[in-house]
Amino acid sequence: MLAWHYTTGRKFQHISTSGMLIPGGIGVESVGTPVVWFSRNQHWEQTAGDECHAAGQPVRRLTMRETYVASGGLVRYGCDVKRLYAGEVLRQKAQMTHEVWAALYAAGKLQRAYPAAWYGSVDSIPIDDLVVHVLSESFKWQGFEAC
Repeated sequence: MLAWHYTTGRKFQHISTSGMLIPGGIGVESVGTPVVWFSRNQHWEQTAGDECHAAGQPVRRLTMRETYVASGGLVRYGCDVKRLYAGEVLRQKAQMTHEVWAALYAAGKLQRAYPAAWYGSVDSIPIDDLVVHVLSESFKWQGFEAC
C-alpha cells in the first residue's frame, strides 16, 4: 500500500530541483526531529492544506479546492508504507514527547484528518523511487511524466 505526501504546485518546483523530500518542521517550536509526513488517505490529507490567516493569525486550513487554487495546483508523492514509520515508532524516531504527539493527534482530529493513517520519515527520501501524481483541473489524480 502507498502512503502519500501531499504538497502544492509551488513546492513541487523546489522538490523537483532538489530531487528529495526533505523533513521539515511543523510550525511549532522545537518539537523534535523534523519529519516528512505521509498519509494512507488515498484522496487528500486535510492537514496538508494551506493555512488561512486573518490579522496575521491562522484561522483554519484551506480545503483541498482552496489550496489547489491558492497554491498553483496539488501534487502527491506515493511511497510504500514499508519504507516509513507510523505511530509510536514514528513518535520515537522524531523524538517527540507524548504531549506533542497527543497535541498533533488532537489538532488533526479537529481538522477532520485521520491521524491513525499518518506515516513519516526522519530521513530525506529521493523522489526518483516514488510515484508522482498531479491533480487535474477535473480534480482527479493523474500520473506525472517528467519531460
